[in-house]
Amino acid sequence: MTGTPPLRTTRRRLLRVPAAAVVTGLAVAGCDLVGNQEPGGTRPSVTPSGTPAPTPTPAADPDETLVARVRGEVSEAAALVAAAGRGRPALRRELAPLARLHRRHLDALPGDDAGVASAQVRGDSAAARRRVEVREEALRAGLADAAVVAGSGPLAALLASMSAAVAQQLAVREVPV
Repeated sequence: MTGTPPLRTTRRRLLRVPAAAVVTGLAVAGCDLVGNQEPGGTRPSVTPSGTPAPTPTPAADPDETLVARVRGEVSEAAALVAAAGRGRPALRRELAPLARLHRRHLDALPGDDAGVASAQVRGDSAAARRRVEVREEALRAGLADAAVVAGSGPLAALLASMSAAVAQQLAVREVPV
């Protein structure tokens, strides 16, 4: 074997390569450095006629949609608890743990407070209590279902924990004092 051995590519040897050679190599590889890219490094789509194609809007994250829906459900339950206690001081004290729980759950979920319409609860305290219990059981089941479909593990754990907390409040309320 005669001749010189092939040169090893070292960092020092690579740094001595002229910048023009690097740009030429990138151009040959298909990399475009002259600004035909949109911010973020993506190339704009072009239709067969040569005009830019409309940029597709990114699909909403399913977990973001789920969190928004859950926030709405918790807000509605909180509004019902507040309405049931209005004008019924004993029931308001009884429902105070649920009101605090809903407030903590809304604080734990990212997002804005949507304007939930104020609920109205007619009837005596027993009818108001029953309406709240039915709504809370529906919220508990909805939170459990949301935990199953959540794509993120931490979100699923949060929703399952919220469902368990509502179930616990419902169970505590059933025990006669």
